[in-house]
Amino acid sequence: MKKAQMSIESYHKLNRSRSLLNFLRLDLIHQEINGIYQLYLPHLFTYIADDICFVLNELQNNGFCDDCLKK
Repeated sequence: MKKAQMSIESYHKLNRSRSLLNFLRLDLIHQEINGIYQLYLPHLFTYIADDICFVLNELQNNGFCDDCLKK
């Protein structure tokens, strides 16, 4: 029986989101929230949300979430 796996694209999206969030966390600790942050933070959060949404959809479509979603 073949073990279920996520795609390499989903794996890369999760790693990219993790890295970006780690960078933001460290950067926000040391910086003031100013005009530049107000311009790019919404775009970064949208980018991260899109990546996570892609991965969740793939997991749901491949049955990874059937037990917790009671499908």
